[in-house]
Amino acid sequence: MKEYIAINAHHIGNMHIQKELPCEDFSACYEDDTMAVAVISDGHGDKNCFRSGKGAEIACQTTIELCKNFYQEDIQVEAEDLEALKTEIVKTWKHTVLQDYEEHPFTDEELQTASEKMQEIYRSGQKIEKAYGCTLIAAMLTKKYWFALQIGDGKCVAAYDDGVYFEPVPQNENCVANHSTSLCGENAVQDFMHYYSDILPRGIFVFSDGVEESFDQSGLYNCLYSIDVWLERGKEAMLESVNDLLPKISEGGSGDDVSLSAVLSTEKTLLPPKKTPEQVEELVNAYADNLEQCDEALENAYKELETLKEQVADKQALIEEYEEARDKAYANMEKVQKYKQSADKFWEAKRRQLAMPE
Repeated sequence: MKEYIAINAHHIGNMHIQKELPCEDFSACYEDDTMAVAVISDGHGDKNCFRSGKGAEIACQTTIELCKNFYQEDIQVEAEDLEALKTEIVKTWKHTVLQDYEEHPFTDEELQTASEKMQEIYRSGQKIEKAYGCTLIAAMLTKKYWFALQIGDGKCVAAYDDGVYFEPVPQNENCVANHSTSLCGENAVQDFMHYYSDILPRGIFVFSDGVEESFDQSGLYNCLYSIDVWLERGKEAMLESVNDLLPKISEGGSGDDVSLSAVLSTEKTLLPPKKTPEQVEELVNAYADNLEQCDEALENAYKELETLKEQVADKQALIEEYEEARDKAYANMEKVQKYKQSADKFWEAKRRQLAMPE
């Protein structure tokens, strides 16, 4: 599509580099005159999924090909069509990973990384696809509609003409905390979530949890906006900047592998993201917290001031007492000095009279 371009990039995570582990994220994209596709897949960081990086690569390649086959001009997409696409993705992915296994059986070194229980299962030829376990997020845009498919964690974000950034794919209730749905799961087709619309966005981003967990929502949306701004320098320069950015995101954020793919308008740049109601509420709450802290600090300051006033009053009374004592001391000193003068004269006269030695 001349109105849109597709880009992708993935990079090994900082923690994977430190632990000498391979990159388990993969990304891919595709564009032609009729459609554009963005795909990422995140291999599971699980010792039993020792070929998840390969599984992620197969997932992206499989999805690109199936999306290309899915498109037919002037045919309305129905819900059952998307369900059929999900089924085909899972079926083709499992077939391809099993084919990869047939061509490249697990080595003893690979099996030793798995638990003893899974080693026995794998050696018996069962659940082979688990070793390739991975997530998948894909977005496909045509001139008339677009849709997104997702299984597992990560995010899809669509950016619209009015600066609204929207996370369209519903959250799967089975994908919480450290548990993620997967292409290798027994209920993979049912675990797929999707979104469909004929309102075309300016940009669509899909990215792994390594990117998502490195930002809060506001920071994430602003990062996506910045990526689109780079497109003004051309696609190649933009890709270079994205490839430079991803390792920095991992190092300064999640430490995980990071992958990102996007479909972006070449005619309309993204607008800065409008704050969502949740972000506005968060901002209001932040100012409310700040106001509460200020009120508390001010109340404490007033209390301290009252205490200081009391201390000043006590000091002032003490000063007045000392000043009164000093005035009395000055008066007494004058009296004593006069008495001394009188005594000196008396004794001087007495010594002369009696010839007393001084």
